[in-house]
Amino acid sequence: MAILVCTVVVSLCLASVSGAGDRTVVCPGAPQDEKEARTPAQRKINSQLLYEIYRRRGEAQRKGVPPGDTLVRIDHAGRALVDVRAHVTAALERQIRRLGGRIVTTTPSLDSIVAWMPLLKLERLAESPAVRAIEPAATAMTVR
Repeated sequence: MAILVCTVVVSLCLASVSGAGDRTVVCPGAPQDEKEARTPAQRKINSQLLYEIYRRRGEAQRKGVPPGDTLVRIDHAGRALVDVRAHVTAALERQIRRLGGRIVTTTPSLDSIVAWMPLLKLERLAESPAVRAIEPAATAMTVR
């Protein structure tokens, strides 16, 4: 049965050959490239964070999330330690708290707010025009 399904899927795919001999397989109905399909808010969020969001929603397989650890720090409450890159304002800090975030530190000179944010609220935060990017927060490492 699996071989039959694979045969049908392959037969539905169209293979095109470029002049250089490269082969590209295009399958009608296949999901778009995940990065191209991102919303403007999702484009502000680091891919590793998005992969964790997709996993939480049960969308990882459909979105083509690669297996393995993302190294994103996530606490027991489902919050990720993130660095929000934006002009630091009291309004933005209030928005982070309203969305369930806990601010660890702010560095206005670097346009940075490090906070524990619920993964499933990151997209809403990224919709803010004030936010330029959201990425996993850097963590200190000691080498002995």
